[in-house]
Amino acid sequence: MSSELERRLEGLLTEAPEPDPGAGEEALHRALRALQPLAPPRRGLRTAVLVFAAAAVLLAIAAGSLAAAGALHVSFGAKKRPARPATAQLSLPKGANGIAAIVDGRLSVVIKGGFRLQGQKASTVALSPHALYIAVGIGNSLVAMAPDGRKAWSHPAGGAVVAIAWAPDGLRIAYIVRHGHRFALRVIYGNGAHDSRIDRSVRPVRPSWRPDSLALAYVSAGGKAIVYDLAHTSRAVIPSDSPVTHLAYASSGRKLAVATPDSVEVVPHGLRVASCSTVGIGWLAGKVASACETPFLTTLFPGHATPVPGEAKVIDASGERVAMALAGRNRVVLVAGTPSRLATIERLPPGARVTDLQLG
Repeated sequence: MSSELERRLEGLLTEAPEPDPGAGEEALHRALRALQPLAPPRRGLRTAVLVFAAAAVLLAIAAGSLAAAGALHVSFGAKKRPARPATAQLSLPKGANGIAAIVDGRLSVVIKGGFRLQGQKASTVALSPHALYIAVGIGNSLVAMAPDGRKAWSHPAGGAVVAIAWAPDGLRIAYIVRHGHRFALRVIYGNGAHDSRIDRSVRPVRPSWRPDSLALAYVSAGGKAIVYDLAHTSRAVIPSDSPVTHLAYASSGRKLAVATPDSVEVVPHGLRVASCSTVGIGWLAGKVASACETPFLTTLFPGHATPVPGEAKVIDASGERVAMALAGRNRVVLVAGTPSRLATIERLPPGARVTDLQLG
């Protein structure tokens, strides 16, 4: 009896997967099966020790896998670490398919239908069209997952991923990865295949896809706005007197909003829509939305000035909705909605740092 039990447990240990972000659920199931008795147990000391050791190993594998995926935080031993201060749960803005943010280096996502992910260490995040998938920079990898949290692929990026942009058709992802003191722009298919480098030296500004998904705009290492045409593998430089800080394509046509430290312009028309330093730009109902940097008051320009109490740190505008991280006196909040009706979707501790925010 003891020999048979030993052979079965050794088989389980041989089959157990290495802990990685995609193996959490499978490893957990293996651990639970190992804990179930294979035959009526005998009370021998050797059998008890063997069962306990195998169960501990399998539980460690499962815990490591789930912790790596951000689904579980487990520690062994008597030493206890102080718990992180709890923050309010991110709430889904009315009419949105999803929203994602990076707060103090940790991911916070909520998708229509109830999926929620919070607490995973991450460097940047992006939602696919209609928030069907999530792309995240975790460690030195680009990771994509479905809202059910089970379908995922991971691509080694060779450095920290600092910006992600999903193409409107959902078939490609543009991302920027840090290599030492340089940043490279790369494009990968939405299934994790066919990764290719577009530019070896760029600025860490989120790229923007043209609505037809056949071209994307990014900022070169010299601060110029570049439009790269994937169909013809050609580049066009957008002229500007100052370094470009943000850019965003309109949801239709070929209009591109370009922000510099002192203005926001629409190309190719050359129309100046704002004269200020912005923290981000987007498009609202076909008009450029930009948030100017002003202490304790943000002026949002969706074609007309709208004052918002607080100092904007991050902004994302899409369709008819806008999301912003606002810092005020002793408070940091995430707000979303239409320019005339913004609602608080999360309250953060004073000094919280929001580095990414995106509506689905």
